[in-house]
Amino acid sequence: MACIGVIDVETTGLKPYRSDRVVELAALIIHPDGTVLRKFVTLLNPDRDLGPTCIHGLSARDTLVAPRFSEIAGALLEVFDGCVAVAGHNVRFDHSFLAAEFGRLGYSFPDGPLLCTMRLAGGGNLPCACSDYGIAVEGDAHTAWHDARATAQLLVTLLKDAPRLAAEISGWPPIVWPDVPRSPARLVTRDDSRRREAEPPIYIQRLLTRVLPDTLPDDENSAMLAYTDLLTRVLEDRRIDDEEGEALLELATRWGMPANQIRQVNRDYLLRLAEAALADGVLADSERRDLGQVASLLGIDSRDLAEILETAAHELAEGRNQPPLAVTALSIEDLAGKRVCFTGESRCRLSGESISREMAAELAARRGMIVAESVTKKLDLLVVADPFTQSGKATINQAISR
Repeated sequence: MACIGVIDVETTGLKPYRSDRVVELAALIIHPDGTVLRKFVTLLNPDRDLGPTCIHGLSARDTLVAPRFSEIAGALLEVFDGCVAVAGHNVRFDHSFLAAEFGRLGYSFPDGPLLCTMRLAGGGNLPCACSDYGIAVEGDAHTAWHDARATAQLLVTLLKDAPRLAAEISGWPPIVWPDVPRSPARLVTRDDSRRREAEPPIYIQRLLTRVLPDTLPDDENSAMLAYTDLLTRVLEDRRIDDEEGEALLELATRWGMPANQIRQVNRDYLLRLAEAALADGVLADSERRDLGQVASLLGIDSRDLAEILETAAHELAEGRNQPPLAVTALSIEDLAGKRVCFTGESRCRLSGESISREMAAELAARRGMIVAESVTKKLDLLVVADPFTQSGKATINQAISR
């Protein structure tokens, strides 16, 4: 029975043969009559910044635990086994990205027969084409799974209006795919990623269940200060990997810290961040996102975060506490002559307009800064758009800093 692989990809940009990568991939294997035979959907870690997050709606945090393309390539081809054609809406775009990804692994992705629903429908984007044929598009646009499913429904409808093409497809031979070893990597969907974000991190769960009962150690202040210092260092990159989680667990246990004390340290740490963010009287969207990310990493839910923000605002208003975080403010004069490099797509706005990398470079140049295109030892400042960025510039900068 002839089957067709319907694909959709979300990407970091529009240049598959340069530096842009696939960040989400969905494939639906269907019979020309619409029967769904197999499906495949996953986020992908592109090992770089995610590009136009405003389009695909993904953040670097969404893809941190996602597999890399190399880890799912074999499983993807197993799903495609038996397909006589690859279909998509503007299928050449999706096919080019898959070809580029397989090319990086040293494999050739077959050209094979391509079925383009955009061409068969006479043009137009996917929502418009679906609307023209009375097909309801479910879910958010630019989500690979929803777009692949809508494309499959559109293809089936179009083939009903093209019986000659449908008959030809039934006689096409299966595409011969390259022999790529299968990896045991686990697929991660958007729902998987966001469900994981909503749950307390594994290391927090282990900390609060494996440490001592709610009793105070002999040297309470010393243990709390040491744990706070370690937590500050671990959270610099706004992520806690398995190795860091194990270190926190081991040291908290050795220092005799009970669960209630760990909760208090985590809460106090977030309170200090909130005070620093509110010190100027304004909580910017970027600051709110950052506080939310740290709260999630510390196992603090949104209700407790709201309470912590209220406490921080109240204490700052009464002037009882000053934000204890050391924040070094650079004056405009200090910035003149400094070398700066920008990476990633900024989520910040200036006078209601999104700050592009070009605008940021222009603003920096006006202040006498030297804008660099790459990271070197002479660089003074690296500005990243996302604290979870996987961009090459950020990675190089970390290596140089060491």
